[in-house]
Amino acid sequence: MKNLLKYISLILVISYWSISSWAATQIEGNNEKNYFQFVIPQYHTTRQSGQTLNVYVRYAYKKNLPSNKYPDYRVLRAIILKYLEPSEELPAEVFWEILAAQMGKELMGSFSLDGISIQLEVLDNQNPESYEPGDHGPTFTMGDIAPLDIHH
Repeated sequence: MKNLLKYISLILVISYWSISSWAATQIEGNNEKNYFQFVIPQYHTTRQSGQTLNVYVRYAYKKNLPSNKYPDYRVLRAIILKYLEPSEELPAEVFWEILAAQMGKELMGSFSLDGISIQLEVLDNQNPESYEPGDHGPTFTMGDIAPLDIHH
């Protein structure tokens, strides 16, 4: 009986050790990544004869970036908003793809990000002056992040 208890104890120790070492390995190998996302809904712009769009933005912080270095999303949002109205550099008729790319490149260059994905969803517009049927728009992705793919 005494030998049986020793044998069971040995099995428990070996079992626990191998499980705990496996768990430690899994934690060490974990590829943790922090993301943030926001939306600018139903934005009415004078671009392309007047359109309404939703802007979806998702970004990944650089690995090991301390949380006190995370940018305030409102600053990124303000940068996006400046692209939504025509400017001398980007006039009213510029393609949505160019706007999305410019937004993404500026944000990647200005903040500690590993990746960014921006999806512009131009909403159905049946107005004869700015006829653009069906929801449509580009997705721009740069860096280490999966592209946004939002559908309603």
